[in-house]
Amino acid sequence: MTWSELRDLVVALPEDSATKAAAAGDEDGYRWSQGTYMQATEVNLLQLMAQILWRAHLKGDPPEMSPVEPPKLAADEQRTALAEARNARNLAVLESRAPQKGPVDAAKQQADIDQWMQRIRELESTSEA
Repeated sequence: MTWSELRDLVVALPEDSATKAAAAGDEDGYRWSQGTYMQATEVNLLQLMAQILWRAHLKGDPPEMSPVEPPKLAADEQRTALAEARNARNLAVLESRAPQKGPVDAAKQQADIDQWMQRIRELESTSEA
């Protein structure tokens, strides 16, 4: 068997085969196919609609409905780690661009305020005249 024949056989495997699941990063061996993902999404949406209709028409809290969670894949962990790293980098950039917070000189601040108040008074007196 050549490598290309082996590749063709592996590509032609069904979605829920162990080989495809392992290649996709399924760590728990659930072997979900695209149809299973779609069914889980439909169940979650139907639960959401039921909760909305319950609140709208029965005016009370609906019973607790737990959503169907898809299996965790290795790619999900990598995606989460990348998102956390990106958020930490963005926060560091924002903090580096923020104005430096040092000790505040209250006397200097008050002197600046007094100076601007004096200028405002001068402008008001010239506009009244």
